[in-house]
Amino acid sequence: MDYDFLVASSVEKALDYLDEFENVMIIAGGTDVLVNIHNKSKRLPNIAHLLNINSINILKYIHSLDHHVEIGPLITHSELIAEPIIGKRFPILLQAASNIGSTQIRNRGTIGGNICNASPAADLLPPLLALNAELVLTGKQEERIVPLKNFLTAPYKTILRQQELLTKIRIPIYDKDYHMHFQKIGRRKALSISRLSLAVVVKIDEKGIFQDTRVVPGSATPYPQHLQEVEKMINGQSIHQINLEEVSRLTSKELVSITGTRWSTPYKKPVICTLVQRAIKQIIKEKTKNE
Repeated sequence: MDYDFLVASSVEKALDYLDEFENVMIIAGGTDVLVNIHNKSKRLPNIAHLLNINSINILKYIHSLDHHVEIGPLITHSELIAEPIIGKRFPILLQAASNIGSTQIRNRGTIGGNICNASPAADLLPPLLALNAELVLTGKQEERIVPLKNFLTAPYKTILRQQELLTKIRIPIYDKDYHMHFQKIGRRKALSISRLSLAVVVKIDEKGIFQDTRVVPGSATPYPQHLQEVEKMINGQSIHQINLEEVSRLTSKELVSITGTRWSTPYKKPVICTLVQRAIKQIIKEKTKNE
């Protein structure tokens, strides 16, 4: 199939193209789109035009503000890894980006592409969800600010409109009472698509009580989402008395309630339970070590 190839060097020009043409597929790093086109993936919508936005330099930035960090959607995974602000403020995001594919993929793939592709196995989505990231979606007539948890609707599906462009990712800055943990299990160490991953963010107060818990697995549900019942169970418990076996049982139950019983369930249930237990144990260890 042939496509018209469009190139935009500004947000305004990109929005003009999106407004003028129908069936436009946006391409930035191309690590997902080009592979899907080559493989004639059934996930691809009807495409008449490819719009390359990689030359929009204004969308390549990382800014640390008073209460949050803003990231441009064209920042690559390698640029995330190299940015000291990310390592200092959001170690789980650094860890996730470091586990993405090969050096070549990390050099080309972008945070915005990882978000908008909305793959169930997207490495950055679990930590971004656990960090309560929000997105700025820009159209010609209006700008919307949407929590990432409301942006994803199904595997490879989002609420991004045809005439909109993702222009900003915002992540709140957390104080020292917050602890973060990320894990990933792949079929092999190099170039692995995530088989299962887990991002956990939790606040532990001065009395050692869990608060504001976020538990987000990747590749375990149709699209990355919070395990809300597990989060509720952990909240209010003491780091000295938490029953990890109960947490595991609820993790298993909630996972099946979201996905149903599938061919992969016998593998995923015990592994996700193990990852949750491991994350909580590591966070408790770090908390008690620093006291």
